[in-house]
Parts: sequence; C-alpha cells; structure tokens
Amino acid sequence: MKRPKRINKGKQLGLPIVPVNNKAKILRVLIILQLLLVPLLTANLGAQDHGNPMPTPPVLPATSEENWTVKRFKLDHPTSIYDTWTAKRSKIGDLARGAIVSGLLKLSIVYKPDIVTITAPMPQFGLNVGDTILRYTYQGEGFADFWIKGRWYKELDGSFLTEQDGNGCSHNCSGKVTQLGQKEQWSRVRLQDGRDAWFRNY
Repeated sequence: MKRPKRINKGKQLGLPIVPVNNKAKILRVLIILQLLLVPLLTANLGAQDHGNPMPTPPVLPATSEENWTVKRFKLDHPTSIYDTWTAKRSKIGDLARGAIVSGLLKLSIVYKPDIVTITAPMPQFGLNVGDTILRYTYQGEGFADFWIKGRWYKELDGSFLTEQDGNGCSHNCSGKVTQLGQKEQWSRVRLQDGRDAWFRNY
C-alpha cells in the first residue's frame, strides 16, 4: 500500500515557502532593526517631553540668576555702581578701570524677549513654518532659555537660529530672529570697603 503524498500547507494556500535557514536570517535582521530603532524612537519621545510645562510666557521682567563667586575681579573699564539693579536704583559711586572687587552674583533681566519665526518644521517641538517662539536669557555658546508652545526650555541649544545680522546657524537652520527684545545684564559685587554694589555689564 502506497503512503499518501504529503501536501505542503503553505503551498496549498498559495503562500511562498521560506527555507528554514532564510527564516533564521530574517529573524536576525528583525532583531537588529529593533535594536537600532528603539533608541531612536526613545530619543524622539524624550525630545518632545523635554522642558517644563508653562502655559503662558514668564511675567516680565523675567530674571535669571547665576552664582558668580570670584574673590578678586579686576575691572577692564570704568563703571558706575548702584545700590540695586531695579529702576529705583541710586548711584553710589564710580569705579576706575583696574579697580578690584569680589564677584557675588550675575543677573539677567529680560524686559522683552526676542521673537523667533520658524522657517522649517521642527516636529520635536511641534513647530511648523510660520510659528513663533520666544528667546530669553542667552547662556553662551548658542544656548539660551526659550518659551515654546506652552513649555519652558532652560539652556536649550539654539544653534538652529539665524540672527538678524545673518550670523548664527550655518546649516539645518530652522528659525530666524525677527525681532530683538530688551535685555540687561547686571553684576553684584563686594567693594573693598565691605559694601555691596551693582553695575551693569555692557
């Protein structure tokens, strides 16, 4: 009695037959793709979640303090000194170029932030062409504080921006400063006679 001929179910259903060794290769490829794509997706989600919720822009003037502990700081230009940085300040004297003081604090005051217009989509922030964002304190080397669509970004890399004079971003540019704000930088120091004073940085 002859054995009945075995029918391949895959062939019977019209499905392509994949050899066992090819299946193993495909499985390895899928594992590698998973290892590569998961970190990228995680990074994108992290970029979207970056920043602190802030439904409305900061109340003006917005201030940002930086500890500045310097025992001996030599002034490189003459400057006037005041009892405070506020509009009600009173002048208490003048310091000559070369005067020695101790540094205590640096203060950034933003009376009006810079307005930045988005020129290319930035999906990590949910930004489209024509949207506007606000730039506050400049932290140096392209980093600054930003308010973007209801979130506050402290010391965000702003290398994607082109300044009004054309400087700044050189590639992959996504925004342009369309209106400069009004800002001041002040330093709090201790004089050699023990008094504290403020002077404006220019």
